Amino acid sequence: MISVTATRHTQTTVFVGLVVFFVLFAGLAFAVGSAAGQNNIGEPELNVYLPDGEVAPGTETTFDVHVQNDAHVQTGTGTQTLTTARAVSVEVVDEGPFEIHTGQTPIGQIADGAVQSTGFRATVPEGLDAGTYEIEVRVRYSATNRETASGDQRVRRSTRETFEVTVTDDAIFVIGNVSTDVQPGTSGDAEIELENVGSETAYGTTATITGGGGLMIDSEQAETFLGDFEPGEVRTVDVDVELAEAVGSSNKPIEAAFEYRDENGIEREEPRTATGSLAPIGVQSFSIESLEDTLSVGYDGRISGSVHNDGPTAITDGVLLIEPMSDSLVIEERRVALPELAAGETTEFEFPTDVSGQADPGSRQVRFTLEYSNGGRTTATVGPVSERVVVDPQRNAFTIGGEDVQITQGETTEFTLSITNERPETLRNVNAKLYTDSPLSTSSDEAFVNELEAGETGELRFDLSAAGSAMAKTYRVELDFQYETERGETVLSRTYQHPIEITERTDTGSDGPSPLLVGIGVIAVVALLIGGALWWRRKD
Repeated sequence: MISVTATRHTQTTVFVGLVVFFVLFAGLAFAVGSAAGQNNIGEPELNVYLPDGEVAPGTETTFDVHVQNDAHVQTGTGTQTLTTARAVSVEVVDEGPFEIHTGQTPIGQIADGAVQSTGFRATVPEGLDAGTYEIEVRVRYSATNRETASGDQRVRRSTRETFEVTVTDDAIFVIGNVSTDVQPGTSGDAEIELENVGSETAYGTTATITGGGGLMIDSEQAETFLGDFEPGEVRTVDVDVELAEAVGSSNKPIEAAFEYRDENGIEREEPRTATGSLAPIGVQSFSIESLEDTLSVGYDGRISGSVHNDGPTAITDGVLLIEPMSDSLVIEERRVALPELAAGETTEFEFPTDVSGQADPGSRQVRFTLEYSNGGRTTATVGPVSERVVVDPQRNAFTIGGEDVQITQGETTEFTLSITNERPETLRNVNAKLYTDSPLSTSSDEAFVNELEAGETGELRFDLSAAGSAMAKTYRVELDFQYETERGETVLSRTYQHPIEITERTDTGSDGPSPLLVGIGVIAVVALLIGGALWWRRKD
């Protein structure tokens, strides 16, 4: 009996284990299969509305229709492919009591959460009763509504949407043309046109104008009193505007809020608003042309070139700044004032530049930035523009040349040396100083050259004497130069050397008897005198 019970218990355990195994295996297989075959399902959902829908009878207007995408994701992940509406177009299919003059209009693609707008020109019939009317539009677009491992499913949708237009016999205001010459980062004047397109006069009208998107009007807002504003009347308001430098050149929104009284003298409870836009001028740009440099290790030079105003407007009160990107370049005056430059014009610039004596030759980067205000309160900055200059190896300021100088023992001679300006600039007041050591000496150790242009050669004249006891061989003299650069700096050059050959004095016979003959003659004369004296004494 005990044996039978144990067997049954063992069979039960095995059965339960198999059941658990198959359940776990099935669950794992299901999970793997679900993960491998997971689908992304959803699609865009477009809604149409009209932000400013008030019009007056007997007027022409534009319905600025907005289309917003509020995509719906059913399962999976809402990828950009799944939630973006592409090739969107809008067409009015029921214009109500209005005359629509614009046909089907494409507006491109609309991402999830984004809004695109398009305008429909319309005429509001004269005598149309005040009230709210509907306009029906057809919206067509392409979409991807399913993403799977095997591929995407694309569809073409067409929906009908309506928006409301309110016809009122009250005063209605619009913002017309807005003209300005401001650019991003600048300030200036703007003219804003305000028009009453309604059918009633607005009495004691005050308009408060504000900007958005980086546009500031009169430091915060502009408030102007328009007085009695009749239907069809246009008023031009002058305001001061300032545009942030970081914003682009796209249109910037403007809103005007109107407070007024009706013909019965009743103050309107809520201000009427109108929206418009300011179109700034494109971002200013410039370029550097014909960049040249005269830089070498240990010397002062210059960086020069031309700055070209690429437009789109003229530049006044302009300043060009340079910034060396290496500590080995020293530019004390980094700002150069520019003359007024119309778009497309060019002017030259020059920056005196010193190069450290410890610098390595090679390329260096410099950056140029343009500042301008064009008469406004703010200063705009354009750039930087990066350019490359080259530092040459250290080189001598002068090359010394001329005739081979020879001088005979015990004699004096004059000689001429040539000096060539190797600097890339004109040097003035070049003073040369000659230094000698025994057995050489000079009585005129200075020479002067008034001016040497780059590459020009001048002459220096000196005299030189050699001691009679000098050994016949080659000696040297030394020279240095003090001169003025184009920047008015006085510079003392390094020391230069030039060879001088002392030659042995030789007797050619043309200058009288030689010392030997003179000696023999003297001895002969002395002998004769002695002999004569002896003869005379013997005679006596």
